[in-house]
Amino acid sequence: MKRVILSRKGFDSKYGGRPSPIFKNGDIFSLPIPQKGKSSKKYHELKFNGINGTQALKEVSATKVTSKDFCHYDPALNEKIGLFGQAGSAQSELKNNGVGIGDLFLFFGWFKKTDNPKINIHKIFGWLQIEEILEGNSQISKFLKKNNITHPHDPQYKEYKNNTIYVSKKNFGLFKKFSDDLVLSAPGFSKSMWQFPKKYFGSVANKNRNIFLNRLKWKDRNNLLVDTNIGPGQEFILDAQNTPHISSWAKSLIGGFK
Repeated sequence: MKRVILSRKGFDSKYGGRPSPIFKNGDIFSLPIPQKGKSSKKYHELKFNGINGTQALKEVSATKVTSKDFCHYDPALNEKIGLFGQAGSAQSELKNNGVGIGDLFLFFGWFKKTDNPKINIHKIFGWLQIEEILEGNSQISKFLKKNNITHPHDPQYKEYKNNTIYVSKKNFGLFKKFSDDLVLSAPGFSKSMWQFPKKYFGSVANKNRNIFLNRLKWKDRNNLLVDTNIGPGQEFILDAQNTPHISSWAKSLIGGFK
């Protein structure tokens, strides 16, 4: 594993207009952004951990979309094969930073607990370790047809520049429950200020290593704070090749909560 990629996905202030829900019993449900035009799924067709998309929309009092609207269900981590699509400049950024087979995506988004307004955070909700990379519409169409899978990056729904799908057949999934270990936001700050765990990042920060390969940098190295409110961008790429502690952190999350 050379790279760990923190990838922003799901409802936000612009797309969806609300956070994804943390239910009273601790269940979490990441709501994908709306899709303009036809896509592979509508919100009411989403199902995970005994919850459907209609219930999740109701829990967050969503007004910009309805259960009958099409959604951009990506990453798709609740089927027999895990899939994540990327395109355009975001895909170029991943490729230019050496993201490849064996690397791990940790997907995060905006979540809020409706019965506790203080829990208004960025948190990790799923993961995918790359086993295959499909580049271009031809490869993507053949793979989806062969495996009888639908996905928003299927060219039949929309043409994307630099269209790419990352495939995982084994190590992927969605976290079911809220856990402090999955929270990225630092206590006492806005959700965009993150704090990494001292156990895995403390020695790295002290050695002044540059673990962030794109955009991110330490805001407060002593307290392991990083300000992610730095403009547009979907992925933050961490160097796990030269810093094995990063891989250990990611594996601890997956092993502890999947």
